[in-house]
Amino acid sequence: MKKLLQVLLTIGISFTAQSVLSISTQAGIEPKTNLAQSPTQNSKVEQFTFDFKNTYDYATCLDIILLAYEKRSVELEKAFKNDCANNVLQTFGNTLSKDVALGLVESANLYATEKLATPLYPSLGLRRRIAINLGYVYDTDKRNPDILKYINPES
Repeated sequence: MKKLLQVLLTIGISFTAQSVLSISTQAGIEPKTNLAQSPTQNSKVEQFTFDFKNTYDYATCLDIILLAYEKRSVELEKAFKNDCANNVLQTFGNTLSKDVALGLVESANLYATEKLATPLYPSLGLRRRIAINLGYVYDTDKRNPDILKYINPES
């Protein structure tokens, strides 16, 4: 009997959530837009500073950016977060628009290759995920057919 009651409660909650969404749509109320897509977020990207010093921290930060862009909240919640990752989440929240994610990846690459004494590069797997999701190709991959095929489907 308890299991049946739990199922009925779950169904009731789902029904209520659907009803609220349909009522707000019928009333012409738009759902609150994601702040990650606002123009102020783009200006935050330009002002954001990275602080990673090694490849591991760089990769962790990029992974958090990708998870937030992909809206993979379960994985994002469970993922290890270093200072850089926490700063990204505190500044931009846990969902990122493509423009914001791309801006962060480009800015992180600039920091990793030009601001540090020894340039850092993400792993091939991360570079591939970034190419697939954001269309960004690192300089090291400009002639790499394995990466280019994700941004140029005809090749």
